[in-house]
Amino acid sequence: MKKQNFSPMVTGKVAVATAIALLVCSSLISGCKKDSAKPVEKPKAEAAVDKSRLKTNTYQSGTHNGFFWSLWKSDGATGTVNYANGSGGNYSVNWSGFNGNFTCGKGYSVGSPTYKIGYNLGSYSNSGGGTFGWYGWSRSPYYEYYVNETWGTESPHTGTFLGTFTSDGAGYNVWTRWMTGKNIDGGDGFRQIYSSRVTKVTPGSNRVITFANHYNKWQSYGYTLGQLNIPAIMVSETWGSNTAGSINCTIWAQ
Repeated sequence: MKKQNFSPMVTGKVAVATAIALLVCSSLISGCKKDSAKPVEKPKAEAAVDKSRLKTNTYQSGTHNGFFWSLWKSDGATGTVNYANGSGGNYSVNWSGFNGNFTCGKGYSVGSPTYKIGYNLGSYSNSGGGTFGWYGWSRSPYYEYYVNETWGTESPHTGTFLGTFTSDGAGYNVWTRWMTGKNIDGGDGFRQIYSSRVTKVTPGSNRVITFANHYNKWQSYGYTLGQLNIPAIMVSETWGSNTAGSINCTIWAQ
């Protein structure tokens, strides 16, 4: 969302994001196979932002216990980031003295408008900008999308406000903006679309994201995602200078 300092969302900084964000090139994607997930026990006026985060410094990805996972750090990022896959759909990340933007998380090797994701955010702390939620990309047209469940000290909400709706018992505000810079395939420009909870989620409880509700709401505003043959993850993202924090999360298929 901010990515400029926001990152995917900043990269639009939604910056998972988202990227928030997660930057996946087609060559990486072609090698990924979607595994079926098994339930896990709970354990602007539109702003143009330079998407410099798309200059990939480090990108790691793989599969673990039937889930796709990834860790991306922006070009020139400094500081410490420690990502670890836990059992089932669990993952954790902690960072300190971090300067730049990173995204990481667990999900699936391809997206889908019909995913229903269960999750438990066991713990969350973030001294900088950033977001936590469902995140991915589409092609034809290019979208970077987020369902933001909580975020750090810097709000990811910028662009054009479209409206508010209810999903899974929570209110969400919908925003969009056009981003300059490179999309995931190296072309110029892409759109960000995101739903953000009116009230940040609190850690410790089982939650659900019915992605179809967000997909359909965005479509009702005239923004229809393209091909979702790109990884989608429960993203943890941060951006800023000298940030620190930690996140522990478990996801499962509903």
